[in-house]
Amino acid sequence: MLFLTAFLASEIEAQETLPFYQQYLVDGDFLFNPALLGKTDDVVLNLNYQKQFSQLSESPNVQSIGLHANVFDRVGAGVAFFRDQNGPISSNGLMLGASYFVPLSDEEDRQDQFSFGVGTNLYNMNIDYPQINAEQAGDPVLGENTNDIFIAYANLGAAVKYRRFFAGISVTDIPISNDIPIVNGIEPSPTKFYTNLGYDWHFTDGLFLTPSLMLNLNTNSSRIIDYNLMATAFGETNNIAAGVSFRSAKSAVGSQNLGLSPIIKGKVAGITFGAVYNFGVSELTENFGNSFMLSLGFNIDNFINSRGFRYR
Repeated sequence: MLFLTAFLASEIEAQETLPFYQQYLVDGDFLFNPALLGKTDDVVLNLNYQKQFSQLSESPNVQSIGLHANVFDRVGAGVAFFRDQNGPISSNGLMLGASYFVPLSDEEDRQDQFSFGVGTNLYNMNIDYPQINAEQAGDPVLGENTNDIFIAYANLGAAVKYRRFFAGISVTDIPISNDIPIVNGIEPSPTKFYTNLGYDWHFTDGLFLTPSLMLNLNTNSSRIIDYNLMATAFGETNNIAAGVSFRSAKSAVGSQNLGLSPIIKGKVAGITFGAVYNFGVSELTENFGNSFMLSLGFNIDNFINSRGFRYR
């Protein structure tokens, strides 16, 4: 009960939108940067499932499903839905966005391009109070006007790929409704700043290494840094990749290492798949288990924009 109450209090004080795990490493990068919507010529469907504290029967879990494509000339667009379930707390979000791409070379494979994008998150949280057995009636954590909360956010982003280098920057969860810092104990999700950088090093035929870095800052003075290394073997249409992500974090209460995550993913005949296992080092993971993520996707020939991407 103590663990549940503490987590409930933290959720009510700051309404998190889509939790940040390794979705961006298993083809879910568009979830955190609208500039990546429609980054390929395919219609892309991406599904992710994340489960925390695997030894708990009702442990927190997150599901997301997203669809994006090049919809007209150089314009991309997409939509995504997520659900975050944690005991009596359920959070739902709808993400909409659009992007514009500028080719940086004449090569018609969309490997060299710059893009920018805008989007919005429509977020709703609900608390099922009958599931909570409070020791004291009238506990302020279970205050009024906290059962059904709606907040709208804006997202901005830019991304670039050039000569196998890639980078991106985005600002997400900029509140555009209920943006007063704290009213009735409710606080919007902190605005997040994502920056990533990496390089595909093709050192031999059919194989390349991708070192990359992802930095996540937010207005609550917390910092998450991911150090990633992936190795990919590829053919004309299929590929398989494996690697590892090391995550460290720092907040106002100190710094800690969050853990190590082995990753495997691949693509076979237009179907993508991925799996991530998070080895945590905190007391919570020692007592309640680690977490994992599963990903499944489909790359479909673009039936929305039959004309194709415009290079000139």
